[in-house]
Amino acid sequence: MSRGSLGVALDDVTGHVVARGTDEHRWPVSLSIRIDFLADPPLDKTSMSVHGELIARDERSGTTRGSVTDDSGRTIALVTQRSHLVAVEAQPTSPRTSFDLPSVETTVRDALGFTVSAGGIVELPPTPLAANGMGNVHGGVLICGSEFAAMSAVDAGGVLRTTSIDIAYVRPGNAGDTTTFACDVVHRGRSMSVVRVVAAGSTGKPCAVATVIVQTVPA
Repeated sequence: MSRGSLGVALDDVTGHVVARGTDEHRWPVSLSIRIDFLADPPLDKTSMSVHGELIARDERSGTTRGSVTDDSGRTIALVTQRSHLVAVEAQPTSPRTSFDLPSVETTVRDALGFTVSAGGIVELPPTPLAANGMGNVHGGVLICGSEFAAMSAVDAGGVLRTTSIDIAYVRPGNAGDTTTFACDVVHRGRSMSVVRVVAAGSTGKPCAVATVIVQTVPA
């Protein structure tokens, strides 16, 4: 169960809330995102809604919060995002990318090509499907990879779920490069583990640092 895959939509929605109303030569770049997961997303093809709300914005930065709800109105996840505004010649748009639509059985992990090279080490190969409009690894994809690596490090199987991910973006990650997610298990207990995940490109310089909390599924 990839709860972290919701990070893609949450990053998009909260980021664009900041972008709306900003100068055309400035664009928000995520500084940090925290997501708290309250439940598993539905897998029965029912819809979910993602909502974003502007909390504060000035000439340098923005703060937003948002949520994911299912079609009954139940809250699945909550998010807080902080961003800063960078100078751009024009606001970026995602380039058109041709690809075969995966079947409904295809997981996010397989669609993006994530692989586990060792316990706690996960790699994302170069792929335009992981890129944002600026050609960098999408912040939500870095959330996904951090969760996959953390779950691999604690050998989660099917009994653990991610309950929160707190990620800081320290520099852009090139989507045309391999991104490696390496873990340090800070705490491993009976019902909860805390994992620190560092995502880096081939140069070894970190592009994101995440703290992932995983807990046992309630009986």
